[in-house]
Amino acid sequence: MGDPRSYLRTLLARPGSVHLAVRRTSGDIVAVAHLMPDRQNAEAALLVEDDWQNSGLGSRLLRGLGAQAVRGGWKEVYGLILPGDERIPAILRHASVPVRRLSEEGVTTVWAETDRIATALRLR
Repeated sequence: MGDPRSYLRTLLARPGSVHLAVRRTSGDIVAVAHLMPDRQNAEAALLVEDDWQNSGLGSRLLRGLGAQAVRGGWKEVYGLILPGDERIPAILRHASVPVRRLSEEGVTTVWAETDRIATALRLR
């Protein structure tokens, strides 16, 4: 992905995007998540520092992104799962939202309809 300093400012300033983060009491960020508008849909991304994985942060951030996607009025949320990433599929299995999957060249794209996200999160 390259040096984050080269694209982070642009990423954070994108109109309509939503960013969530988890900080330690020291102020260090240990997890980030974002939604990026893409016409009627939004791309979701999630990153949790290795030492903080399996602590529930990814699931909580994913729920937060889902709630923001519903409030934002997007039709669907989608994200990419890179080869070898076992944690995101595990998080998705524990979510009560059905997803569509398409695998191409080792990368899996998953989509979830925001109506189903709203039902799962009891927002409607």
